[in-house]
Amino acid sequence: MRVPRWVAGLRRGWQIAPMDREDLTFTSGDDEVAAWLYRPAPADGPVPCVVMAHGFSLTRHDGLARYAESFAEAGAAALVMDFRHLGDSGGTPRGRFRIGEQRDDLTAAMRFARSLPGVDPDRIVLWGFSFAGGTAVTVAARDAHVAGLILVAPFLDGLARVIGTVRRSPLVAVRVLARAVLDLAGRHRTIPVTGRPGDLAAMTFEGEAEGFAAATGDGSPWRNEISPGVFAVVALHRPVRLAARLRCPVWVARGKRDVTVSARAIERLADRAPGAELHVHDVDHFEPFHTPAGDVLAGEQVDWLRRHGLVGPAPWRKPSVGGRRQP
Repeated sequence: MRVPRWVAGLRRGWQIAPMDREDLTFTSGDDEVAAWLYRPAPADGPVPCVVMAHGFSLTRHDGLARYAESFAEAGAAALVMDFRHLGDSGGTPRGRFRIGEQRDDLTAAMRFARSLPGVDPDRIVLWGFSFAGGTAVTVAARDAHVAGLILVAPFLDGLARVIGTVRRSPLVAVRVLARAVLDLAGRHRTIPVTGRPGDLAAMTFEGEAEGFAAATGDGSPWRNEISPGVFAVVALHRPVRLAARLRCPVWVARGKRDVTVSARAIERLADRAPGAELHVHDVDHFEPFHTPAGDVLAGEQVDWLRRHGLVGPAPWRKPSVGGRRQP
């Protein structure tokens, strides 16, 4: 693997400017995963790293920079990745979505972060939005060495989403399921990620199409297409059931106007995860990425990292469980 310029610089004693960002790749399965590494100012010792993954079909270009920059300013590295088959990462066919593959990608990203010079392998924090939030819960429940979880509007209960879809658009649900079965049988097809209520698309609740449009913006490699195979099994995808297995502190947020993910599941995780802290904001599902609310959430996340010893070069101490709930 190519040695990044900044790693070579550290070995030579160069001074690195805060928030210098490097394009890197690492391997997951047979493909290369694209990532940005945001670096803090030089520290006296190894620094924590926040491993960041975006939600369903979204890419690292879609509003993650403000969060990564906030972590770097606070003294942590941030590794921001695209899942395989999406964004700048490799993998064919394009638009393929498999829960297991994305779990493997996030695990590979965490392993890669732990291997980086200057990163404290015992202070790796997983950050996930929406579907990736649920994936992060699954990974953390299986890896006792995860030091912390930051979950923004996590998708924790696929059954609740299926029930909501069937109630709103039963015909669309049937049509999507038929295409999902074909996709899992090896006949790769894509459907739109989002559309208006009643359209044949994966996410058609009121406001979701507008949310994707606002969050992606100019220059994003996001495509409004995704393989539908996940929808044949999504009702069984319920990371909320793993809440009690989490042994790291958890920062979790939900939006008061979020219709995309289950508020009940988020509340349940906050109640059952031993070290969880719940934050509730007057936002919809996508506003954390295209409104000033994102700055507020980023600030709260940095404060939480500081309180748990998960930013800066200070030696890590095991945080106490028993988080606090905020209105």
